[in-house]
Amino acid sequence: MAALLMGAVPVAVAHAADPPAHVEAVKIRVDLTDGGFNGEPGDFVLEVEQGHVVEMTFVWAHVGYVEEEHIMLLEGYKLETEKLNFQNREGTIKFIADKPGTFVFKCDLDCDVHDYLQRGYLKVKRAGSAPPPTQEGQGTGSPTGAAPSGATASGSGTAPSSGQAVPVAGPTLLPTKLSVSPSSWVTGGEPITLMAVLTDAKGKPVPKAEVRFSLDTDFAGTKGQVALGVAKTDGNGVAFLDYQPTLGARRHAIAASFEGQGLYDESQQVIQVEEVGVPPSAYTMPPIGLAGFRHWAPRALVLTIVVVWATFGFILYQALGVRWARARR
Repeated sequence: MAALLMGAVPVAVAHAADPPAHVEAVKIRVDLTDGGFNGEPGDFVLEVEQGHVVEMTFVWAHVGYVEEEHIMLLEGYKLETEKLNFQNREGTIKFIADKPGTFVFKCDLDCDVHDYLQRGYLKVKRAGSAPPPTQEGQGTGSPTGAAPSGATASGSGTAPSSGQAVPVAGPTLLPTKLSVSPSSWVTGGEPITLMAVLTDAKGKPVPKAEVRFSLDTDFAGTKGQVALGVAKTDGNGVAFLDYQPTLGARRHAIAASFEGQGLYDESQQVIQVEEVGVPPSAYTMPPIGLAGFRHWAPRALVLTIVVVWATFGFILYQALGVRWARARR
């Protein structure tokens, strides 16, 4: 059964990033209907060529389920739409298809037609391997449309595992800026709140982006990083994370990083929080070498000597007792 790709339509979505300059995006429209993607309940496969800028627009198009709500998730690229419903019918995700492989897109909410919206696949073919745009077959109740430039659609297919990113000449990612500030730059061991603000080069907020927080540590002479947690930015590009100081350190070097997502490039920032009245360490290292042995060794030695002499005295007493008993006879 074939599923058709709808024609390209311009869509304006709040907080959506504009494609890099002088780059024509591959625009894809997918209707979310009572019967599945574009009315098809089976596998729904879209194909694009690696390196293209892709705009996927999901359109709420229910007839019998007017109270349905969806959040469409594209796995592998960590992208999702706003909540789609009767009032908010369209949501667009924009990204550079830089990773070859097949990636699942599906509804992330427990809706009435949940099972029909779980088998969407975006197949990213390596540069130069994608066939010319085609239109395959017609599905029952699915409108006819031509696949946009650089993309094809089919109603069935196998979803191989996602591939790894490889360098591809094409559009460049949009730069971002990550700014981190704590609720207090000095703490006496009390919890503090870390606030990260992620914006693009024009100062516009980057929503629904994962910001990872970590702490630089020095454990037994080995330096490394301890993960503190992950927070997702809201519509204003702001993410919050509560941090409880547990290490006996005067300064805490906290790093926040954005690994890149969609059309946006990675960014990071490191800050230092000073701690006064350093609290007890949250962990205790076991004794190294003979450091702990010297504390209990003298007592153990004395106890061993006492036990040996007591045993020797008991044996001597028993031997003399036997000898005296024989002498009386």
